[in-house]
Amino acid sequence: MGLPDDSIRNIGIIAHIDAGKTTLTERILHETGELKVCGAVEEGNTVSDYLLQERERGISIVSAAVTCPWKGRQYTILDTPGHIDFTAEVERSLRVMDGAVAVFCALRGVQAQSEMVWRRARGYALPGLAFISKLDREGADFHATLSQMRRLFAPVRPVPLMLPLPDEEGRTACLLDLLEGKPVGFPPVAPPDEVELQLWDGRRALLETLAEMDDSLLGDYLEGRTPPLERMRAALRRATLENRIVPVLCGSAKAGWGVPQLLDAVGDFLPSPRERLQSPGGRKCFSISLEKLASPQGKAFAVMSVVKTVRAPWPGDYVAVRLYSGCLHPGDLLVNVNRGISWRVGALWRLCADQVQEIPEANAGEVVGLAASPQEPIPPFRAGDTLTQEGAPPLRLAKMRFPEPVLSLVLEALGPEERLRLPQALDALAEEDPTLRWKHGPNDGQCTLSGLGELHLQVARDRLLTEHRVRTRAGTPLVAYRITVGNTADLQREFRRVLSPSLTVQARVHIRFEPLPPDSGAQLEFPAELPGLPPETLSAVRQAVNEFVQGENPSGYPLTNTRITVLEVSTSQPDTSEPVFLTATRLGLVDALDQAGMVVLEPVMRLEVSAPAEQIGAVLQDLQARRARVAQVETLTDGGSHVVALVPVANMLSYATTLRSITAGRALFTAEPAALEKRPGQDS
Repeated sequence: MGLPDDSIRNIGIIAHIDAGKTTLTERILHETGELKVCGAVEEGNTVSDYLLQERERGISIVSAAVTCPWKGRQYTILDTPGHIDFTAEVERSLRVMDGAVAVFCALRGVQAQSEMVWRRARGYALPGLAFISKLDREGADFHATLSQMRRLFAPVRPVPLMLPLPDEEGRTACLLDLLEGKPVGFPPVAPPDEVELQLWDGRRALLETLAEMDDSLLGDYLEGRTPPLERMRAALRRATLENRIVPVLCGSAKAGWGVPQLLDAVGDFLPSPRERLQSPGGRKCFSISLEKLASPQGKAFAVMSVVKTVRAPWPGDYVAVRLYSGCLHPGDLLVNVNRGISWRVGALWRLCADQVQEIPEANAGEVVGLAASPQEPIPPFRAGDTLTQEGAPPLRLAKMRFPEPVLSLVLEALGPEERLRLPQALDALAEEDPTLRWKHGPNDGQCTLSGLGELHLQVARDRLLTEHRVRTRAGTPLVAYRITVGNTADLQREFRRVLSPSLTVQARVHIRFEPLPPDSGAQLEFPAELPGLPPETLSAVRQAVNEFVQGENPSGYPLTNTRITVLEVSTSQPDTSEPVFLTATRLGLVDALDQAGMVVLEPVMRLEVSAPAEQIGAVLQDLQARRARVAQVETLTDGGSHVVALVPVANMLSYATTLRSITAGRALFTAEPAALEKRPGQDS
């Protein structure tokens, strides 16, 4: 049938910025034999951070796919960014992965972004493992981090499969593998009796947890027996795949402690692509069962989801896809179901960050690159598009959802040639990153770029220069406001103009505006056809409505949370041209918006700040001045404080600089888009 091989594992590594995701990816490549020497983030020579901006800033900006073998299995690993400005990379990685490995810093515990990406993984019902890293560092506290996980991740239960055993000075003396019942990683310096006692206590606690969840182990626990290792592994696997527990491993990615055990756990406890497809979470992605995709020859049609499109001089343009069924070969004709576009595959690539290896075929369950050929350039595919083999029955995978931009920046190219290249360069960036949007204006020769934050927009400008050789000057970041309507409006508008004594043009439209609940977006409804009018008339009406929704309205802001219904379009002049209907529709939309009552919405961020307790007063005072609504203030186990607040984006500009100043650089924060709220100062 061409269903996925059970020896494949596709996982995403998720965490807060600086928690150690890239270092762990580097160590995995070393352990699996793909690297002879590990690179370092601070030295800018890691495999998965390959963009110039990543190496200069020491952060991950794009998700990098690497493929490696481990004990007869093929692992595809996506190293995802930890900064909220690059959340699109995290979202699409989670959408196509079968499991997740969440990395936590043993010094800082469960940081804000770690919690956010974990919630997103839970939203996709992804089974996961946890790896508490940096246990080789002074001040590392495994048990404090585990306690935070238990509190924040309920009802999913973190279950330790490994424990660190400290020496007399509190440093990690050795790691204890509770399943194998032995020390691992490096020679223990703790007394043998202490090692045996800690192993016995840890294994007993593990068995107690498993007995609560699996009746097959209850008898062993009550009678004080240790069940066979394979039965314990089977019980752990069932509970993990059912999202009732998350196995917790530990060590140090930089030193290599615990990484082989983590790789074993990925194979033992996370699902294969086949198991993922057959799970409730996996079935949400499909409108029909993949088993129904058999061709007349008895083989499954190839069905895949677009992860992203990459336009690059090296290794060349390609589309990264996750293949869900069937088998794919160079030269196969694919259909983009979402856009009705056909495209022939030039070559197939195994991806390793920015390096590629050409392969003869790709099978179900794999994440690969589809390379373009000179004769078949890649059409404008978008993340989440469904590609199927020619002849496959209609099938559309679930769409990917991304947050809307919250900041805008007006860009102007510096030279005449660069001015011509700027729109094409912005197109390439927006095609790769769906949270980047751009449009022409506000003045000739200028373009407005919108994104998720100041860092997001700055990185985009840097990439315009380094990848597309376009130098730009930029204005001050502007908040990306939205508008909606306060009431329902039903309006008929007639446009009439006398062009000459013998020629009068006339068109009439009937439009309704209705407010919708938050997060509904703009919903547009048009007649299926316009009796007595050519098809071009309806195209003109659609154009006017789409332009209005995208910001060509009196406010200049995009419209959201509103349904616009075009009820009727008519004319008494049979030869009326499309521009007349375009104008009539535009005038009708403006009048309907005025009648319905325009409401300006401002984006609000969910801000989380961790700071030393003695500085939390200054943090709260600053937030109050920014119109923040503080939702939670909590004392952390390390003596610090944690604040959660909702802050308008307009008051978040340059927050990183201010926070660094008032806390002497000792505070950390993360922010994510939370809601659109009515802008103050408007009539109720």
